Amino acid sequence: MARKSYYAVQNGRSNGVFTNWGDCKDQVNGYPGAVYKKFDTMEQARAYSSGGQSNSGYGSRNTDYGERFRSSQSGSRGDRNYEHHVHKISTPSARNQLGTDSSYGHHKSYKSSRKSSSGYPNYSRTFKAKPVQDKLPPEKYYAVRSSNADIENKIFDNWADCQRYVSGKGGLSFKKLSSESDAVDFINGSSFRDYEHIDIPRAEFNSRYKKTSTSKSSPKKCNVYCDGSALSNGQNNSRAGYGVYFEDQSEDSISEPLKNGASTNNRAEIQAVSSALDKIWTNLADENKNVRYQIKTDSEYVSKLLNDRYMGYDDEKLKSMPNGDLIRPLINKFAKVKQYYAINDSTFGESPFKIDWVKGHSGEPGNEIADQLARDGAAKR
Repeated sequence: MARKSYYAVQNGRSNGVFTNWGDCKDQVNGYPGAVYKKFDTMEQARAYSSGGQSNSGYGSRNTDYGERFRSSQSGSRGDRNYEHHVHKISTPSARNQLGTDSSYGHHKSYKSSRKSSSGYPNYSRTFKAKPVQDKLPPEKYYAVRSSNADIENKIFDNWADCQRYVSGKGGLSFKKLSSESDAVDFINGSSFRDYEHIDIPRAEFNSRYKKTSTSKSSPKKCNVYCDGSALSNGQNNSRAGYGVYFEDQSEDSISEPLKNGASTNNRAEIQAVSSALDKIWTNLADENKNVRYQIKTDSEYVSKLLNDRYMGYDDEKLKSMPNGDLIRPLINKFAKVKQYYAINDSTFGESPFKIDWVKGHSGEPGNEIADQLARDGAAKR
């Protein structure tokens, strides 16, 4: 009979003792500064996971954690640059996350630094604390991705806490996932399908659009407010239009009627963001323009679609969706801009391109201007 082994994690996503390598691996792969060892007895493993030293066992310490993770995960998810999105999150150790309270059911959470060194979205976790020797990874993770600037991203290990967090709040998307890495990917907006939607291989895209500029100057920032309007929405005589307001670049602003398909508010909201992406892409093609654009919309329908929902959709699914004639080109354009910023992160910073949700008619000047442009566009029809 094979001798039983115990895998002790002293610093990882979750600290504790595991009885198989697979569970231990989930806690340490891609985790910065992970410390773990294999032992022959539970007693030695428990002592080590609690922070003790041991000269026995077989262990490792992740110092070059990005390279270690690539060597074990590369190619396992197709075109998905998986390791890039996991190891760049600044995450305290599980021991710090959970504190020293050993009672079951007690909740503690940590909050990552206000801005990680990579610029990736901040998030915090609320997990139920357990005794160190019994710490096993949660069976499910509930990730909350926020498009609302007033609410942080968050990861939970149970639905009840997640439900309380999202209830009654706008601009939030949430999803149940099987691993913390997938939860972090969801928050980061990582999608292995982006190049499928762009319909250009990753290498060719990089070759075409990777900037050669070595300028160290910070890119200019520009908020882009998008809105749609449908006069007599839902009725036979409905007229729809869309507006796009480029803050500090008013010459790029748009006010047009919706000319194709049903004149609904949702279609106008989609077309507003789609037209904004057209203009952004044109501007980004100019080597002399280094602008970091931020699209803002009061449409939760559009913000949730682009920030997370599309990532699970293939082309056939997009075709079958309501407003698919507008959604397919919208996602193509969004994925292009998103990946353009990603491959040129040395110029624009490493924060992923996403859509910000803003509350409509709440007095935000840029949104009010976009609303008026949309109304003017609808009146042109």
